[in-house]
Amino acid sequence: MYFDLLRLGYHLGLAVLVGGGFVLAAAAAPAVFGAMRSRAEAANVFGAVLSRYDGLALLALLVVAATTVLKAGAFDEDPTDWRILTRWVAIALMGAATMYGVAWAGPVARAIRKETPGFDDLPEGDVRRREFRALHDRVRGALRLVVLFGLVALFFS
Repeated sequence: MYFDLLRLGYHLGLAVLVGGGFVLAAAAAPAVFGAMRSRAEAANVFGAVLSRYDGLALLALLVVAATTVLKAGAFDEDPTDWRILTRWVAIALMGAATMYGVAWAGPVARAIRKETPGFDDLPEGDVRRREFRALHDRVRGALRLVVLFGLVALFFS
């Protein structure tokens, strides 16, 4: 029963990270930005969605990390097996991308947008818009890496 509970937690955590990232990027963002009257309103709504997702993603990452460590300790996984090593590396890289995207770059980008009055009316060359755009692009890249490395971890689980 212990092994089954560990597998459940591991796969549930990966489902939140991989599935959540995929749904946010492929379904939620296009729907929100397509349905709202203005880009600013859509950005505010989607920013609130991302803010809620950040907490879930961090919790899911914690569950994946804990279950990985517990599985390795309890079931004598062979660290010289390339499949196990590949899974561990994928989880580590997924964890780093998650931490970067949801614990730092995403919140900083949302803070820039929230704390800048009239953000959407700023000229394209404004330093705050450039900084937001750079962070936004990095968060999107990090989310892609989370999905990619999460899929690798799922494949080798």
